[in-house]
Amino acid sequence: MTDSKVIELVNLAGWDAVDLEDGFGERIKKFADLVAAAEREACNGLWEAQRLTDSQISDHIEAAVAAEREACAKVAEAYKEDCYAGDLDWYVVKYIVDEIKARGKE
Repeated sequence: MTDSKVIELVNLAGWDAVDLEDGFGERIKKFADLVAAAEREACNGLWEAQRLTDSQISDHIEAAVAAEREACAKVAEAYKEDCYAGDLDWYVVKYIVDEIKARGKE
């Protein structure tokens, strides 16, 4: 924080130039630096928490995609049960089921 910004904040707080005399101004500047450092640390903590949240969201999305993939494979598998083993539809549906499941292994 610049000296002029500290002085501006001191003035906004209702202090005047007299309050900055006799070393008091240096203590105010040091206090402002300590507050700014604490704020940076708090912001960094929030950023770390956000990154964890992003990771957790990513895990949930991945699990949802896997569940959807399995649900699609089950629907296709159920249709395959209605086909005659060895006819063209059976092979087409088997191929679709295998492709759906293979996507999860890539």
